[in-house]
This record gives sequence, C-alpha cells and structure tokens, in this order.
Amino acid sequence: MSVNFKSNFVRAAAAALLLFSLPAAAADGSEAAAPAEPTPPLVPHTTADHKITRDRNDCLTCHQPPANEMAGAKAVSDSHYVHRNGERLDKILPTRGFCTQCHTPAPDAKPLPGGKS
Repeated sequence: MSVNFKSNFVRAAAAALLLFSLPAAAADGSEAAAPAEPTPPLVPHTTADHKITRDRNDCLTCHQPPANEMAGAKAVSDSHYVHRNGERLDKILPTRGFCTQCHTPAPDAKPLPGGKS
C-alpha cells in the first residue's frame, strides 16, 4: 500500500468518525444533544504540506507551548500529555503525536500565510 493511500484512508476514516459523532438535527428541527465524548477540533487551515513522522511533527512548530503564543495558534490540549492511567507526562504521548489521525482540516480550510499548508 502506498503512503498516500494510507494517509488518505486515515484522514477519510477520521472525517467519517467525526461526521457521525456530530449532533444530528431532530425531526422537529431542533438540534439533538451533543455527543457524550468531545470530538477533536477541525483544523482551520490545510495540512497537505505538513510532515508528521515519528521523528518530525510540523504541527508542533506552532501548536506546542510556548511557540503557540508567538504563532497565535491554539495550544495542544492537556489531554495529549495525560496517560490513560492518569499520569501527566512532560511531553506529548506517542499515541497522540500523529495529529491527523484525529484532527482533519475543515471543509473550508485555507492555506496558512507564508506558504505552509
């Protein structure tokens, strides 16, 4: 399987999971209750040029504190640092470091200023 196929498959699966977890409109036109579990936020910019590997994560260039303050970007959530046993680590958990397995670009995502998608 090619890397592109795997990457596109993972993104499509994440998008499908997100879509099915969004609140649906009720028959009377009111909004249904929000999902019990919070869903990962959509990325407001494109990510096509971002590299995410075991050794490199371009998302963290702007989103890992304290760089996020200079970049004006949202910081990585604390949940990315907390192990399932409740222990808080000083670095992002390895299972939370592949951002695009959960976070997908919004449908109207635009490239970031300065050429980085």
